[in-house]
Amino acid sequence: MTTYVVIESITPNQSLVFSAQQGPQGIAGATGPTGPTGAAGPTGPTGVTGATGPAGATGATGPTGADSTVPGPTGPTGPVGATGPTGATGADSTVPGPTGATGPVGATGPTGADSTVPGPTGATGPVGATGPVGATGTTGDVGATGATGPAGATGATGPTGPTGLTGPTGPTGATGVGNIAGFNTQTGTSYTLVIGDLSDIVTLNNAAAITLTVPPSVVSANDQVHVVQYGAGQVSFAQGAGVTILSTGATTTAPKLRTNKSAATVICTASNTFLIVGDIV
Repeated sequence: MTTYVVIESITPNQSLVFSAQQGPQGIAGATGPTGPTGAAGPTGPTGVTGATGPAGATGATGPTGADSTVPGPTGPTGPVGATGPTGATGADSTVPGPTGATGPVGATGPTGADSTVPGPTGATGPVGATGPVGATGTTGDVGATGATGPAGATGATGPTGPTGLTGPTGPTGATGVGNIAGFNTQTGTSYTLVIGDLSDIVTLNNAAAITLTVPPSVVSANDQVHVVQYGAGQVSFAQGAGVTILSTGATTTAPKLRTNKSAATVICTASNTFLIVGDIV
C-alpha cells in the first residue's frame, strides 16, 4: 500500500519531519455493482474423435415370419435338356401347306402365228407446221337474235317537277244523304219497320226480348234504317214474307244486337234483300 503526504503550506526556515509509520487501514467500502458480461469468445476447435468401442454381443434370433403372399421373382431358365427320340410319323395333313418359291423362268418358246387382232394404236406424232391461210370465204347468214338480257336496275328517281296549274272546279255533285231524319222510339217487345223509318234511328227499349221485323216492299235499293238497342231486352231481326236478310251474325238470316247501346244499320241492297251491319252477334 502506498501512502501519500500532501503539503499545503510551508514557510522559509521551517522543516518537516516525516514518519515512516503506516496508519491503520480504513473500513472497506461497499462492493460496486457487477459490470456487464463481456462478449462470448470464439468457439474452440473440435477435439479428436475417440476410438470405436468394442462390438456388443449378437442378439438372439427372432421368430420366423409368416409365409409371404407375394410371389418371389422367377429364377433364371435352366439349361435345355437333351433332344428326345423322334416320334412316329403323323397322318397326312388336311390343310394345304404354304406355296413354294417360284421356279426359274423356262426358255423362250417359238414365235406364234400372226395375230388376227389389231394391236394398240401408237402414240400421236408431233403436229406439223401451220399451212398458209386460205382465202376468206363469203359472209354467212346473220344468226338469229339472241334472247333479251335481264332488265337493268331501276335508276334513281328524278327531281319532282313543278306543280301544275289548278284545274277548273268540277260540277257540283248530287246531294247525298244528309243528317239523320229523326228518332222513332219504340218500347214494345215487337216492331215492324215502315217507310217513315227511312234514314231514321229506331230505338228499341224494353226489359224483355224484342223482335224487329224487316217487311217486304217497303223501302227500295240503297235505302237504309238505323237501329239501336236501349234496354236490357236483346233485339232480334226477323225476315218478313219474301225477305232475305244477309249478315255476319251467328244466324245469318236472324242476327241480334250484341248488348245495350249496340247499333246496326239495315241496308236495302236489292228488292226485298237487306244487309245488316253493325254490333251484331
